[in-house]
Amino acid sequence: MKKRDDFTKRKNIGMKYVLLLGALLLATVLLSNLVRGQETLYCAEKTISGVKCINVPLDEVNTNFRYDRTSCESTTYCSTGTCVNTATGECLPSSQSACDPSQGGYFYDKSKDDVPQCQQGCCILGDQTNFVERNRCDTLGKDLGVTPAFRSDVKDEITCLSLSSPDAKGACTFDKEEGRTCNFGTRSECQDASGEFHEGFLCSAPELGTICAKTQRTTCVLGKNEVYFVDSCGNLANVYDANKVDDVAYWSYVPGVQGVEVNEGDNKGNIGSKIYGSCDYLSGSTCGSGDAKYGNYICSDLRCPASDPLSGGKLRQQGEEWCSEPLKNFETAKPGDESYLLSCFNGEIQYELCDYSRNKLCLEDEETGHAGCVVNRWLDCTEQTTTKDCLNSDERDCKVVGGSSVAFLRTQYGTEKKLTDSTGEKITAACVPRYTPGFKFWDPENTLLDTGEETPMSICEFSSVVCRVPYTQSVIGITDWRVTPDDACVQTCQSVEGWSDDECYKACTPVCLEQLDHKNSGADINKSWAESYQNLCVSLGDCGVSSNYLGKSGYNAWNDLFSGEQIHWDTLPNGDGRTAVQKTSTTSSSSSTGGSSSSDSTTSGDGEASIYDEQSNAN
Repeated sequence: MKKRDDFTKRKNIGMKYVLLLGALLLATVLLSNLVRGQETLYCAEKTISGVKCINVPLDEVNTNFRYDRTSCESTTYCSTGTCVNTATGECLPSSQSACDPSQGGYFYDKSKDDVPQCQQGCCILGDQTNFVERNRCDTLGKDLGVTPAFRSDVKDEITCLSLSSPDAKGACTFDKEEGRTCNFGTRSECQDASGEFHEGFLCSAPELGTICAKTQRTTCVLGKNEVYFVDSCGNLANVYDANKVDDVAYWSYVPGVQGVEVNEGDNKGNIGSKIYGSCDYLSGSTCGSGDAKYGNYICSDLRCPASDPLSGGKLRQQGEEWCSEPLKNFETAKPGDESYLLSCFNGEIQYELCDYSRNKLCLEDEETGHAGCVVNRWLDCTEQTTTKDCLNSDERDCKVVGGSSVAFLRTQYGTEKKLTDSTGEKITAACVPRYTPGFKFWDPENTLLDTGEETPMSICEFSSVVCRVPYTQSVIGITDWRVTPDDACVQTCQSVEGWSDDECYKACTPVCLEQLDHKNSGADINKSWAESYQNLCVSLGDCGVSSNYLGKSGYNAWNDLFSGEQIHWDTLPNGDGRTAVQKTSTTSSSSSTGGSSSSDSTTSGDGEASIYDEQSNAN
């Protein structure tokens, strides 16, 4: 009994020691907390360890950031709000310090539900829709490169998805007392009409249970080229194909759905086909009236027949362009010749005059097959001094002419103008328009091209020439033409820089008249000389003597203007001799069937004969 009491006694003593130890530990903790509670705490925007917005002692504060001796809940930079990130499109609860502007963040001191940019709605991106926040909608638009449309009035995702692909085609059904009716159209049209939309279906699809059924009728559609089937409700079905008039799938789905495809037929527009209605405008066909296997419409022919006089004897395709004449034909154009751009449009040949005066001509590109009116760059041809400049096709449309068939342009002294060739040598040649321009020959003073000072008269005068034919009286009463150069002409010629003596003697030697018979008052014009100037004259435009584009001659002929019988004798004022004079009218005349020219050939009292080829024929 005594042992038991001793054990109990020792046990109680041990418990006292444990309790004392616990009390000491508790006192230590309380003392520690008491000391800690006496420390000053700060709201740190960021601590030394990187933690944001927490209350810590000053020695733990990263003083490079904001901090205050208060609780974080009472600061603006650590208060809780919403961070709208314009870069990612996110709207997240955040402190102001955590919403980094350099990363696209913008802080709102509001909850997410109170920020307009974070309200959800329907974001329409072309044919796609997404039920997202407005800020996210803007970001998606930037990523896709489209301008989004945000519908804040749409409050749920199902309604938003129904707005996708507004232009998608399908059947729009309505349940009415007389049965289930249907209109074929777009999704947006169906939504506006409050119908039930079935994308990819035709109204005659049996599974829709509508009152619309397949038929054998067809129609043309404004703005489309194909021939279409029509159901019993008047709705469009698929493109006409006589082989599929009873095909259930072809009357149920649009092409691309459930394996339905349109047969292209002969791939050439199916012109006149009774079976296929897949017309092709570029191939020369479109929907039009005609006798098909079913219905009253076919792919009508838009090509222009070869039998049309303007077609050039060729079957012309829809949209094809060509010229009324090849460009080379205008190298020798006649008065009245005109260049037209022709085209085939909807089975008829259209024509457009390039320019009445041939300042523009029609050109066909043999490689591309295209044609168009191009500028005839002829106006400065006679100003060129070298063959290189004359033939520079990048700058002008000119050609070099020479030889016995064409005379040459002359200076004011009557000397021939020369061109410098590729070797640097001066050659007797002329630079003239490659494609003969046309004038208002009935109005010789009219300004050409509506610009500048050039007129038909001034252009034609480039080929006018004074032929000096001085003579001596070797025997009284008998006058002979002098066959040697005129001294005054040679002296004048030699004053022109670049002319040699031989060249001047040649230029001043008479060539216009071959012989003179004063007794019979007759003289012969040098034929080759006259013809050469005629050829030069007509190459400059509607100048000289020629028939018009219909082959009709003008009132005057070349022989009439240069008839030796018109030359008569006049006595010189000083009585030393006589001069032969030939005069013709300088008035230009014209008619609807032919043209005229005018010229003077005279020998003056000082022994000069002049030839003026001034104006041209009419058309």
